[in-house]
Amino acid sequence: MFPWGVPTAQVISSQTIKKTESFQAPNLIELPANSLTTDKFDQQMVDKISTLTTDKTFSWIITKPTSYYNVGQYFIREIFTQLVVAFLLTLLLFFTTKHNFKTRLIITLLVGTMAVTAIFGQMLNWWGIPAIYALGAGFNLIIGWFLISFVSSKWIIKSE
Repeated sequence: MFPWGVPTAQVISSQTIKKTESFQAPNLIELPANSLTTDKFDQQMVDKISTLTTDKTFSWIITKPTSYYNVGQYFIREIFTQLVVAFLLTLLLFFTTKHNFKTRLIITLLVGTMAVTAIFGQMLNWWGIPAIYALGAGFNLIIGWFLISFVSSKWIIKSE
């Protein structure tokens, strides 16, 4: 219903026989089966989120040019992301200084669990990511937030 999110994905069907319905997409791109070989795949998919239906699979595909993963730029974007998260966690700890140390850690664990559930729960459903990946990434996020909240609450932004 909104012009962002799922409606921005290009919907592609590349089937020998039309066996699978593709989300009733108004802008369905129908291509011959097996036509998305390397060059054609790159031309069709780069810098887009796509769904691709073949005879045996339905895929959500995010495609970036290899230059996107240039180590310098990639890590700068990641550092920026982590700084924003650090700032928001700092705000959370700042706003909870009236609570005792244990309560603040519990609040951080709850917020981390909410973030993991909101992010990876949706990805498990929409993207079909493997549960072990979601659990591992979620565990890393929760433990990371807990550790930094422990250190920050204990020695930097102490309870009143």
